[in-house]
Formats: sequence, C-alpha cells, structure tokens
Amino acid sequence: MRVFMPLLVALVLAAPAAAQESYKQVWVTQADSGELIQGRMLKLSGDTLALLTPDNRRVELPLERVLRIDVHGDSLKNGATIGATVMGGLAVIGCAVGYGREAGQCLTGIALNAGLGGLIGAGIDAWNGGRTTIYSKPPAAAQAVVPGPRAGVQFRVRF
Repeated sequence: MRVFMPLLVALVLAAPAAAQESYKQVWVTQADSGELIQGRMLKLSGDTLALLTPDNRRVELPLERVLRIDVHGDSLKNGATIGATVMGGLAVIGCAVGYGREAGQCLTGIALNAGLGGLIGAGIDAWNGGRTTIYSKPPAAAQAVVPGPRAGVQFRVRF
C-alpha cells in the first residue's frame, strides 16, 4: 500500500503542462450580418480582433461587430486522464483504509476503477466537446429605472 501513493503522486506530477495555444482555431459570428468567419486568432486588442482565415487572408474585425467567439474544444485525452486519475485515486484510498485486504484485489480494483473512470471522463468530454463560447456580446443595456414615487404596500410590525 505504501508504494501506491508515491506512484500515484509521481504519475499525476509527470503529466505534461497544458499550455494555451497561441493560434487557436476560432469561429466568429458577426453581429450585423450573422456571418460566421472561421480562422485562427492572431491578435485580440481592446478594439479589434485579427484572424487568419483558411485561405491565408488576414481579417481584422472591430469588436463592436463581433457577436460571439467560439473555440474548438479540447481532446478526449484530458477527460480520460482526469477520470482515470480520480477513480483510480479513490480506489487507492479505498485499499489504503482496508476495503481490499489482499494485494490482488486492490490491484484489480484500482485497474478496473481507473479504466471505468477513463471511459466516464472521455464520455463527458465527448458530450461537452465541439465548440466552446469564449466571448459573447453582452445584451444591450436595460433602460435605467428613474427614481420616483412607487405604488406598493408596506407593513411595519412591532413587539
């Protein structure tokens, strides 16, 4: 049992860091026409968005014309990794507290739980995959409420 915890910690820490991609594939919906532009995001400043389209054209859009920006979701591997780590870790904890008294039962339980967790994690990732909205234009500001007399009922209770 003492071998499993350091092994689990080593496996979790050995996972590569997932850095943000600098040229992420995006889909931009324009506010005025509803046209969908696909490309890779090159630059996002305070007032413009620069895209490189699949035919290698650079398109700069003012942010006030952008209705929504969607990005491609992540791969199924990280969902499977997270699921396998969580379920396998729970199985290790279960073995550590004494639910699996024999080593063979623990190893089998850990392997089965990690495999099941990987399948569940990949399934959740596939279900949530596709496009993820990273920017959505806020709705138009609601009309300001003018303070003044209001109709209503007020009660006061004293003891």
